[in-house]
Amino acid sequence: MRWFLTVFVAGLSLLSNAKAAEPLIFHTAHFDDDTVVSLGLLSNHTAEQAGYDFDVLISLSQDNAAGGGYSDPGKHRAFVKCVDPGKVSVRGINYPVHTSGAGGDDWKDDLWKAVCMAPVS
Repeated sequence: MRWFLTVFVAGLSLLSNAKAAEPLIFHTAHFDDDTVVSLGLLSNHTAEQAGYDFDVLISLSQDNAAGGGYSDPGKHRAFVKCVDPGKVSVRGINYPVHTSGAGGDDWKDDLWKAVCMAPVS
Protein backbone atom coordinates (compact mmCIF):
# COMPACT_ATOMS: atom_id res chain seq x y z
CA MET A 1 0.00 0.00 0.00
CA ARG A 2 2.83 2.41 0.86
CA TRP A 3 4.45 1.69 -2.52
CA PHE A 4 1.18 2.48 -4.33
CA LEU A 5 0.78 5.75 -2.45
CA THR A 6 4.37 6.77 -3.23
CA VAL A 7 3.90 6.05 -6.95
CA PHE A 8 0.56 7.89 -6.96
CA VAL A 9 2.03 11.02 -5.33
CA ALA A 10 5.03 10.95 -7.68
CA GLY A 11 2.66 10.71 -10.66
CA LEU A 12 0.62 13.67 -9.44
CA SER A 13 3.82 15.66 -9.04
CA LEU A 14 4.85 14.93 -12.62
CA LEU A 15 1.40 15.88 -13.92
CA SER A 16 1.34 19.15 -12.01
CA ASN A 17 4.86 20.01 -13.25
CA ALA A 18 3.83 19.28 -16.84
CA LYS A 19 0.73 21.40 -16.42
CA ALA A 20 2.75 24.23 -14.86
CA ALA A 21 4.98 24.33 -17.95
CA GLU A 22 2.00 25.22 -20.16
CA PRO A 23 1.13 28.92 -19.93
CA LEU A 24 -2.48 30.01 -19.63
CA ILE A 25 -3.04 32.08 -22.78
CA PHE A 26 -4.80 35.25 -21.65
CA HIS A 27 -4.46 37.44 -24.75
CA THR A 28 -4.13 36.78 -28.47
CA ALA A 29 -3.60 39.46 -31.11
CA HIS A 30 -4.19 38.84 -34.84
CA PHE A 31 -2.45 41.04 -37.41
CA ASP A 32 -3.19 41.68 -41.10
CA ASP A 33 -0.19 39.62 -42.28
CA ASP A 34 -1.65 36.54 -40.51
CA THR A 35 0.77 36.89 -37.63
CA VAL A 36 -0.66 35.80 -34.30
CA VAL A 37 0.95 36.91 -31.04
CA SER A 38 -0.08 35.16 -27.81
CA LEU A 39 0.62 36.20 -24.26
CA GLY A 40 0.55 33.52 -21.59
CA LEU A 41 0.46 33.57 -17.82
CA LEU A 42 3.36 31.44 -16.59
CA SER A 43 2.92 32.07 -12.88
CA ASN A 44 1.20 34.32 -10.40
CA HIS A 45 2.10 34.71 -6.77
CA THR A 46 1.07 37.02 -3.98
CA ALA A 47 2.97 40.25 -4.52
CA GLU A 48 5.59 41.31 -2.05
CA GLN A 49 5.53 44.81 -3.55
CA ALA A 50 3.24 47.16 -1.62
CA GLY A 51 0.10 48.26 -3.46
CA TYR A 52 -0.22 45.14 -5.63
CA ASP A 53 -2.01 41.85 -5.18
CA PHE A 54 -0.08 39.63 -7.59
CA ASP A 55 3.40 39.28 -9.05
CA VAL A 56 3.11 37.53 -12.44
CA LEU A 57 5.38 36.17 -15.16
CA ILE A 58 4.25 36.46 -18.78
CA SER A 59 5.39 34.51 -21.85
CA LEU A 60 5.22 35.68 -25.46
CA SER A 61 4.92 33.57 -28.59
CA GLN A 62 4.38 34.36 -32.25
CA ASP A 63 3.11 32.30 -35.18
CA ASN A 64 2.66 33.24 -38.82
CA ALA A 65 0.90 31.88 -41.90
CA ALA A 66 4.18 30.61 -43.37
CA GLY A 67 4.42 28.13 -40.52
CA GLY A 68 7.17 29.95 -38.71
CA GLY A 69 6.96 30.53 -35.04
CA TYR A 70 8.89 32.12 -32.25
CA SER A 71 8.70 31.61 -28.53
CA ASP A 72 10.40 34.31 -26.50
CA PRO A 73 12.66 32.56 -23.97
CA GLY A 74 12.24 35.47 -21.54
CA LYS A 75 9.79 35.66 -18.67
CA HIS A 76 8.32 39.13 -18.43
CA ARG A 77 7.38 40.36 -14.96
CA ALA A 78 4.33 42.46 -14.12
CA PHE A 79 2.42 43.41 -10.99
CA VAL A 80 -1.37 43.38 -10.78
CA LYS A 81 -3.66 45.27 -8.41
CA CYS A 82 -7.14 43.75 -8.32
CA VAL A 83 -9.08 46.16 -6.11
CA ASP A 84 -10.33 49.49 -7.43
CA PRO A 85 -8.58 51.24 -9.01
CA GLY A 86 -7.24 48.16 -10.79
CA LYS A 87 -3.89 48.47 -12.49
CA VAL A 88 -1.06 46.57 -14.11
CA SER A 89 2.53 47.68 -13.61
CA VAL A 90 5.28 46.82 -16.08
CA ARG A 91 8.83 48.11 -15.57
CA GLY A 92 7.63 50.69 -13.10
CA ILE A 93 4.90 52.12 -15.35
CA ASN A 94 1.35 51.85 -14.00
CA TYR A 95 -1.43 51.20 -16.49
CA PRO A 96 -5.06 51.58 -15.43
CA VAL A 97 -7.38 48.71 -16.40
CA HIS A 98 -11.11 48.33 -16.96
CA THR A 99 -12.35 46.45 -13.90
CA SER A 100 -16.02 46.35 -14.86
CA GLY A 101 -17.94 45.72 -18.04
CA ALA A 102 -16.48 44.44 -21.27
CA GLY A 103 -13.49 46.77 -21.09
CA GLY A 104 -11.18 47.15 -24.02
CA ASP A 105 -9.22 44.65 -26.01
CA ASP A 106 -5.96 45.62 -24.39
CA TRP A 107 -3.60 42.91 -23.13
CA LYS A 108 -3.38 44.58 -19.71
CA ASP A 109 -7.18 44.36 -19.30
CA ASP A 110 -7.01 40.68 -20.26
CA LEU A 111 -4.15 40.02 -17.83
CA TRP A 112 -6.11 41.69 -15.02
CA LYS A 113 -9.18 39.56 -15.82
CA ALA A 114 -7.13 36.33 -15.96
CA VAL A 115 -5.53 37.02 -12.57
CA CYS A 116 -8.23 38.86 -10.63
CA MET A 117 -11.37 37.23 -11.98
CA ALA A 118 -10.14 33.64 -12.15
CA PRO A 119 -12.81 31.16 -11.06
CA VAL A 120 -12.35 29.77 -7.58
CA SER A 121 -13.01 26.08 -7.05
